[in-house]
Amino acid sequence: MKRLSILLFIGIFLLSCGTVSQTIQKKGSANFNKMMMKVDALVKDEAFAHAHWGVMIKSLDSDDVWYAQNEDRLFMPASNNKIPSTAAALKVLGPDFRFETHALTKGHVQGSVLSGDLVVWSNGDPTMYEKYMEDSKAVFQAWADTLKAQGINKIEGNIIGDDNAFDDVHIGEGWAWDYQQIWYAAQFGALQFNENYVDVKIVPPATVNGIVELIPNIQTSYFTLISDFEVLDNGDNYINLNRNFYSNDIIFSGQLVAGSDPYELTPSIDNPTKFYVHVLKETLEENGITVSGEPIDCDEIQNWVHAPLDKNYHELANNYSVPLSEVATRLLKRSQNMYAETMPRVLSWYETGLGSIETAREIMDSVFVEFGIEPGSWAYVDGSGLTRYDYISPQILVKILEGMYRSDLKNVWMDALPISGVDGTLKNRMKGTSAEARVYAKTGTIANVRGLSGYTQTASGENIVFSFLVNGHLLSSSETERITDSILELICEYK
Repeated sequence: MKRLSILLFIGIFLLSCGTVSQTIQKKGSANFNKMMMKVDALVKDEAFAHAHWGVMIKSLDSDDVWYAQNEDRLFMPASNNKIPSTAAALKVLGPDFRFETHALTKGHVQGSVLSGDLVVWSNGDPTMYEKYMEDSKAVFQAWADTLKAQGINKIEGNIIGDDNAFDDVHIGEGWAWDYQQIWYAAQFGALQFNENYVDVKIVPPATVNGIVELIPNIQTSYFTLISDFEVLDNGDNYINLNRNFYSNDIIFSGQLVAGSDPYELTPSIDNPTKFYVHVLKETLEENGITVSGEPIDCDEIQNWVHAPLDKNYHELANNYSVPLSEVATRLLKRSQNMYAETMPRVLSWYETGLGSIETAREIMDSVFVEFGIEPGSWAYVDGSGLTRYDYISPQILVKILEGMYRSDLKNVWMDALPISGVDGTLKNRMKGTSAEARVYAKTGTIANVRGLSGYTQTASGENIVFSFLVNGHLLSSSETERITDSILELICEYK
C-alpha cells in the first residue's frame, strides 16, 4: 500500500509537471525572437506576481501558436463571456434574424370599443430604447396609431404582458446583491423596454435654497424618484443611488453644490414585464385610447397559456427589430449585459420554444464542437460574464474567435467588435500607437478580473488571434491595459 501511494504521488507529480504551460511556443528570426522575449517579459511583469495570467497568441495565417501561458487553464472571463454568447446566437439564428413582438386579443370590436384584453408577447427584443430610435416609446406610439386606424378608441380589458417565451429567471446566477440597482445589472426577460432601466438627469439648483430636479428620460408612474440631497455653497458633489429589492422607489441622496453641472445616473427597474405594460397602457392613453383595465404580468394570472399556443387570438399590431447583426454590434461595442443575457435565451427559444440559460448551454456545446471545443470543458452560467461562476480558457476563446473568423460570418463578426482608438469599449485605448485602429477585440472587467480577446495584424499583414485573461489582480485597470496593449503594439510593429 505504501509503495502504491508513492507511485501514485510520483504519477501525479509527473502529470502536473507535464501540464505546466510553456510560454514562447515558436522560434523564428532574430526580430521575431526579440519581440517574443519582450512579450514574455510583459506577461511576467513583477507587478503581477500575485496574479494569474492566461495568454494565447496565434497566427491565423500559418496556424502557429506564437505564445501561450496557462492557455488551457480556466479563468473568470468577465465580459469576454459575451464572445460565446454572441457567436452562438449568430451561428444558429443567422445575421438576418429579427426579434418579434405581437399585440393580440381574443376580443372583438364593436364600434370604437375593443371588448377584451390586449396581450403582448415577444421573444426578448432588447432594442426599444431611445439611443436606437427617436423615442423609447416609438413602437407603442405606432401601435396606438395602428389601433386607431382600426377604429379602436377604447379597450375594455387589461393590458397583459406575456413574457413566457423565456423562463422566469430575471437576473444571472451569482450576481452580487450590491450592484443590482445599477443599469449594467438590469433585469432581463422576454418583454424589455428602455433597456429595463431609466436614465435620470440630476440638476443641482442655482442657489442653496433651490430644489434639485430629477428628470427621467421616461415619464411614467411606474417608478418614483426621491430626492434626499443636501445642497451646499461649495465643496464636492457626492451622489448615492439606492433602490431596494422588489421596489421601484429610487432614492438619490448625498450632497450637491449649488450651480454645479448636471449629472446622469441610470438605475435599473424591478420587473421589466410590468414596466413594459405599464408604459404601454400610459402611451395608449396619451394617444387617445382609453383603457379600462390594468397593466398585468401574465404570471399574476393562474393557469396562463402562452399566447402563441392559443389559436383563439388574432393580431392587432406587431413589431420586428433591426437584424441580429446590428443587435450584435450594439451588444459587443457597448458591452451591454442585458443584450448579452438575451442572446442565449432567444437562442434557446428558437430551438425549443422556451428561453433558458441551461438549454442554451447544451445548444452552444453542440455548436462549438464544430470549432473543436469539447462539451463540458468550460463553465457557462450567464450570458454576460457579470457572474463570478463563469470559467473559460484562453484556448477556448481563441478557438471560438478562430472559428468565427473562418466562417461565412467573418465580416459581420469583425464589424461588431470594438476597434482600438476608434469605438466601443476600446475607443480610448491604444490611441497614437501602432495598434490604433488595428485591434478588433472584446474587453472584460469585473473586480480583480480583466480580459481582452480578439484579432490584430502585424506590420507585414499577418493576421493574429489572441486572448488575454488575468484573474486575482489587485492593481488598477490601467496597469492591466499597460501589459495587454503594449503586447499588441509590439505585434502590430512586427515585420
